[in-house]
Amino acid sequence: MEVHAHSHTPRKKWTHYLWEFLMLFLAVFCGFLAEYKLEHMIEHQRENQYMHSFLYDLTNDTANLNEGFPRKDARIKAIDSVFLYFEKNPGVTKIPGAIYRQMQRTNWDRTYRRNSTTIDQLRNAGGMRLIRKKNVADSIAFYDLQWQRAEYWLEAYVRNQETGREYLVNIIEAQELLPAFRNHNTLTALSPATTDSLSISVNRTKLNNYLNFLFIQKVATGQDKRGYEALEKNAERLIDLIKKEYHLK
Repeated sequence: MEVHAHSHTPRKKWTHYLWEFLMLFLAVFCGFLAEYKLEHMIEHQRENQYMHSFLYDLTNDTANLNEGFPRKDARIKAIDSVFLYFEKNPGVTKIPGAIYRQMQRTNWDRTYRRNSTTIDQLRNAGGMRLIRKKNVADSIAFYDLQWQRAEYWLEAYVRNQETGREYLVNIIEAQELLPAFRNHNTLTALSPATTDSLSISVNRTKLNNYLNFLFIQKVATGQDKRGYEALEKNAERLIDLIKKEYHLK
């Protein structure tokens, strides 16, 4: 009978298992670090993209706001012109075409809608968390709040303009304006072209309420302009802050 010797696999030392564990741990840890770094790099890229986009929106906002300020000044000037005319002509029952045009101008004003593309994305897609710089995030949030307040009052402001048109319709005698109405071919303009020599009757019984309403409109227009001027200044500061913090041009 032959006796076969059994071969024995030498047992690995505990240090070998420890080394394998360390190698596995390092591989997993390095993979985690690489993924973490990649995720942060992608988030930083998205943050910079948001800032580029928001700068574009802010630039459009400032241009739009500044373009409208002279129009608000023109409305206040038109209101003062109407006040001056009726102050110098108490009891008047007919007005010239030039004053009619000024009365029409008191009803028209510039309203604003901001470019909200980027801020909507930041709010709705959770993008605000990507903004690492707290001073920038706080400034954006404050700017957004300013616009929300302005948009809240916009509806009432526009409604007052419509009320002003109703006042004017009830004051002006249309009979003298029928030729101008008939020849009015510019559909983009709300008021017909009138000559200075045209004489138009006014309803004296409703004139008092109209003039009182115009004063309210004058104050509201001035307040509206100051509010949007503050928004424009804030937008300029925010532009400078973003450019500085993100090294953008």
